[in-house]
Amino acid sequence: MKKSFRANGFTLLELLVALVVVSILLTIGLPSFSASVRQNCTITAANTMLTVLTAARSEALKRDRTVTVCKSADGTTCSTAASDTWDMGYLMFLDANANQTYDGLPSEPLLKVERPITSCATIANTKLYVRYTGLGKMLDNSTFVVTTTGITPYQRNVVISPADRPRIVKP
Repeated sequence: MKKSFRANGFTLLELLVALVVVSILLTIGLPSFSASVRQNCTITAANTMLTVLTAARSEALKRDRTVTVCKSADGTTCSTAASDTWDMGYLMFLDANANQTYDGLPSEPLLKVERPITSCATIANTKLYVRYTGLGKMLDNSTFVVTTTGITPYQRNVVISPADRPRIVKP
C-alpha cells in the first residue's frame, strides 16, 4: 500500500493575495473607524456635561438652596482664567453666600468634584460658573460647546433652555 502525504497550509502566492486584500480593507476601514471614535468621544463628553448640569439642578431642588458649578483646573478652587475650559474639571457646591466661588466654609459643602471630565474633547463656555437657585431656575441661558479636533471636527451643544433643563443638540 502506498501512502501519499499532502502538506496542508498556504502557498506563498495565497498568502500574498490575502495580505493585499487585508491591507486594502484596512486602508478603507481605518479612516471611518477613527472618525467614529472622535464622534463617540464628542457624544460621551456632551452626555457627561449634561449629567453634571442635571445633577446640579436636582441638588438645588432637593436642598432648596443655591447650587453652583464652576470650572476648576486643580479640583480645589474655581478657575477664573478665560483660557481654562470646562473639560479640565469642575466643582459642584452649595453657594451659601452667593459669591459664585467655593470658599471651603462649613456652610458651603462641596457636593462633587471631577477632573478632568474628558481628555479627547474640549468643552467651552464663556461663563465661569453655572448657578441654579433653590427652585431649579437659572438667571440666564447658557450653551456648552463640545468639540473634538481632527480632519472632520465633531460638535455637540449642551444647551440650558429657558425651561432650565439642559439638553443636547446638534449644531
